[in-house]
Amino acid sequence: MMTIGEACRLPDFFSRVVSMDAETTPRLTLTVTPGGISRFLPLLGQGFTVKRPAGASVEEFLCRGCGIAPDYLRDRVQTVFLNGKAIDDLAAAVVSDGSTIALSAAMPGLAGAVLRKGGAYAAMHRQISHASPSGPRASGPVRVSIKLFNLVASELGPGFLAQGVLIGGADLQDYFRRQDRGFGKIGRAADIDGRPVDFEKVPGIIPENGLVLLALRSADLQSG
Repeated sequence: MMTIGEACRLPDFFSRVVSMDAETTPRLTLTVTPGGISRFLPLLGQGFTVKRPAGASVEEFLCRGCGIAPDYLRDRVQTVFLNGKAIDDLAAAVVSDGSTIALSAAMPGLAGAVLRKGGAYAAMHRQISHASPSGPRASGPVRVSIKLFNLVASELGPGFLAQGVLIGGADLQDYFRRQDRGFGKIGRAADIDGRPVDFEKVPGIIPENGLVLLALRSADLQSG
């Protein structure tokens, strides 16, 4: 099993891509202990935003746009939701501005079997699955919300966090304020747009309105 520290080095199934997220969005970079990165994974289940070129299928968006290896998406990700509906054909379903994509490893029970892409319950799956729209694909950049769950969050989450993800400022403030007193011990450094700040004072200086580009760095990589 890959450790969180190893994941921050971008594993074989996750490659770095050119981000379109920076623009004028405040960038918050946190350097934390290797074990502390796992504390941020619940944020990814709530949803984060990425900005990528439009006109892509779900498969293209996740693999070429987000850097997920095709074989990982095919073999490891067992359930994919687009706008709340399960999809089987990731090459046919099209991503549009404002879409939400959720990724999960195998889920237990009948529900997991029904929702699994390409599974034995495909007939039941089609009754609740996403229908791919027809017509021309949009052009220009799109913003898409991504949610990661269970094992997928543990394996892909550190890679996304290393590249940087867009999160609502209010959501990020709320996340920090819900942490226990020991949370500050995982912090090694922090900066906003390159300006160093006290790690424990970060919640009070995060812009509440709009999005924040959150990026994590592992302290062992900084010292290596």
